Amino acid sequence: MVFIYITCASEEEAKKLGQALLDKGAAGCVNIFPIQSMYRNGGAKREASEYALIVKTIDSKVQDTEDVIRAEHSYQTPCVATFSLHRMNREYKEWLSSQIV
Repeated sequence: MVFIYITCASEEEAKKLGQALLDKGAAGCVNIFPIQSMYRNGGAKREASEYALIVKTIDSKVQDTEDVIRAEHSYQTPCVATFSLHRMNREYKEWLSSQIV
């Protein structure tokens, strides 16, 4: 199991991407939440309101997830960070695996 962290410009975009991942069978579950981001861009410090997705999936679907994000994301260089899990309760892991095509 892996979690993939993705940031988006708006709630609408986050929902659109989450739905695309579910429709394509690349994810079993997507969490969306508002965040405040601080970053540098071109040497200038910036702040922005964004939305983050945590995509719950399996190793074999990571590339499918990246492909969807590259094709549909509004950012020129979106963050797509993968976290491998060391442990997950068996019941949830079985459920999640059954939801991914």
